[in-house]
Amino acid sequence: MKRLRTEASRFTKYGVIGLVNNAVLYAVFVLLVYLGISPVIVAGICYVLGVSASYVLNRRWAFESTNSHARDLPRFLTAYGTGLLSTLATIYVLILWLPPEIAQLLNIAITAVVIYTMLRLLRFGSDASDHAH
Repeated sequence: MKRLRTEASRFTKYGVIGLVNNAVLYAVFVLLVYLGISPVIVAGICYVLGVSASYVLNRRWAFESTNSHARDLPRFLTAYGTGLLSTLATIYVLILWLPPEIAQLLNIAITAVVIYTMLRLLRFGSDASDHAH
Protein backbone atom coordinates (compact mmCIF):
# COMPACT_ATOMS: atom_id res chain seq x y z
CA MET A 1 0.00 0.00 0.00
CA LYS A 2 2.90 2.33 0.77
CA ARG A 3 4.34 1.76 -2.73
CA LEU A 4 0.99 2.69 -4.27
CA ARG A 5 0.82 5.91 -2.24
CA THR A 6 4.41 6.74 -3.16
CA GLU A 7 3.68 6.15 -6.85
CA ALA A 8 0.45 8.19 -6.68
CA SER A 9 2.33 11.04 -5.03
CA ARG A 10 5.09 10.90 -7.64
CA PHE A 11 2.57 10.86 -10.50
CA THR A 12 0.65 13.78 -8.97
CA LYS A 13 3.85 15.83 -8.67
CA TYR A 14 4.73 14.92 -12.27
CA GLY A 15 1.28 16.13 -13.35
CA VAL A 16 1.55 19.40 -11.44
CA ILE A 17 4.96 20.07 -12.98
CA GLY A 18 3.56 19.37 -16.44
CA LEU A 19 0.53 21.62 -15.99
CA VAL A 20 2.50 24.54 -14.56
CA ASN A 21 5.34 24.14 -17.05
CA ASN A 22 2.95 24.13 -20.01
CA ALA A 23 0.95 27.09 -18.71
CA VAL A 24 4.09 29.18 -18.21
CA LEU A 25 5.49 28.18 -21.59
CA TYR A 26 2.22 29.02 -23.31
CA ALA A 27 2.34 32.50 -21.77
CA VAL A 28 5.98 32.90 -22.87
CA PHE A 29 5.02 31.72 -26.38
CA VAL A 30 2.17 34.22 -26.66
CA LEU A 31 4.29 37.07 -25.29
CA LEU A 32 7.26 36.45 -27.58
CA VAL A 33 5.05 36.07 -30.65
CA TYR A 34 3.26 39.29 -29.65
CA LEU A 35 6.68 40.98 -29.48
CA GLY A 36 7.25 40.00 -33.10
CA ILE A 37 9.45 36.93 -32.85
CA SER A 38 8.76 34.15 -35.35
CA PRO A 39 6.38 31.51 -33.93
CA VAL A 40 8.68 28.75 -35.23
CA ILE A 41 11.68 30.19 -33.38
CA VAL A 42 9.58 30.75 -30.27
CA ALA A 43 8.27 27.17 -30.39
CA GLY A 44 11.85 25.90 -30.51
CA ILE A 45 12.86 28.12 -27.60
CA CYS A 46 9.83 27.00 -25.59
CA TYR A 47 10.54 23.35 -26.33
CA VAL A 48 14.10 23.59 -25.03
CA LEU A 49 12.99 25.60 -21.98
CA GLY A 50 10.17 23.14 -21.31
CA VAL A 51 12.29 20.00 -21.47
CA SER A 52 15.01 21.65 -19.37
CA ALA A 53 12.59 22.83 -16.68
CA SER A 54 10.83 19.48 -16.70
CA TYR A 55 14.12 17.65 -16.19
CA VAL A 56 15.21 19.84 -13.29
CA LEU A 57 11.82 19.90 -11.55
CA ASN A 58 10.94 16.24 -12.05
CA ARG A 59 14.41 15.10 -11.06
CA ARG A 60 14.39 17.20 -7.90
CA TRP A 61 10.74 17.15 -6.76
CA ALA A 62 8.70 14.35 -8.35
CA PHE A 63 11.40 11.67 -8.48
CA GLU A 64 13.66 13.04 -5.72
CA SER A 65 16.74 11.75 -7.49
CA THR A 66 20.15 11.77 -5.85
CA ASN A 67 21.80 10.13 -8.86
CA SER A 68 24.32 11.80 -11.13
CA HIS A 69 23.16 13.79 -14.14
CA ALA A 70 25.23 11.37 -16.25
CA ARG A 71 22.87 8.60 -15.12
CA ASP A 72 19.57 10.49 -15.11
CA LEU A 73 19.80 12.73 -18.19
CA PRO A 74 20.05 9.97 -20.85
CA ARG A 75 17.08 8.17 -19.28
CA PHE A 76 15.06 11.37 -19.21
CA LEU A 77 15.89 12.24 -22.82
CA THR A 78 15.04 8.69 -23.93
CA ALA A 79 11.66 8.92 -22.21
CA TYR A 80 10.96 12.30 -23.81
CA GLY A 81 12.14 11.05 -27.21
CA THR A 82 9.69 8.17 -26.88
CA GLY A 83 7.08 10.75 -25.90
CA LEU A 84 7.77 12.67 -29.09
CA LEU A 85 7.27 9.54 -31.20
CA SER A 86 4.10 8.78 -29.26
CA THR A 87 2.71 12.27 -29.75
CA LEU A 88 3.31 12.16 -33.50
CA ALA A 89 1.69 8.74 -33.89
CA THR A 90 -1.20 9.58 -31.57
CA ILE A 91 -2.08 12.87 -33.24
CA TYR A 92 -1.83 11.22 -36.66
CA VAL A 93 -4.43 8.64 -35.63
CA LEU A 94 -6.69 10.90 -33.56
CA ILE A 95 -7.15 13.54 -36.27
CA LEU A 96 -8.72 10.85 -38.45
CA TRP A 97 -11.76 10.93 -36.13
CA LEU A 98 -11.59 14.13 -34.11
CA PRO A 99 -11.11 17.86 -34.69
CA PRO A 100 -7.43 18.77 -34.17
CA GLU A 101 -8.17 20.87 -31.05
CA ILE A 102 -9.83 17.92 -29.30
CA ALA A 103 -7.28 15.45 -30.65
CA GLN A 104 -4.45 17.54 -29.20
CA LEU A 105 -6.01 17.59 -25.73
CA LEU A 106 -6.23 13.79 -25.75
CA ASN A 107 -2.76 13.60 -27.26
CA ILE A 108 -1.28 15.65 -24.41
CA ALA A 109 -2.82 13.34 -21.82
CA ILE A 110 -1.76 10.15 -23.63
CA THR A 111 1.78 11.43 -24.18
CA ALA A 112 2.09 12.43 -20.51
CA VAL A 113 1.23 8.86 -19.47
CA VAL A 114 3.64 7.41 -22.05
CA ILE A 115 6.49 9.63 -20.82
CA TYR A 116 5.78 8.87 -17.17
CA THR A 117 5.66 5.14 -17.92
CA MET A 118 8.98 5.36 -19.76
CA LEU A 119 10.55 7.31 -16.90
CA ARG A 120 9.51 4.53 -14.51
CA LEU A 121 10.57 1.70 -16.85
CA LEU A 122 13.96 3.33 -17.40
CA ARG A 123 14.25 3.79 -13.63
CA PHE A 124 14.76 7.55 -13.91
CA GLY A 125 15.62 8.90 -10.49
CA SER A 126 15.89 5.43 -8.98
CA ASP A 127 19.04 3.83 -7.73
CA ALA A 128 19.96 0.16 -7.64
CA SER A 129 18.72 -0.26 -4.07
CA ASP A 130 15.19 0.75 -5.19
CA HIS A 131 15.05 -2.26 -7.48
CA ALA A 132 15.21 -4.70 -4.56
CA HIS A 133 12.00 -3.32 -2.99
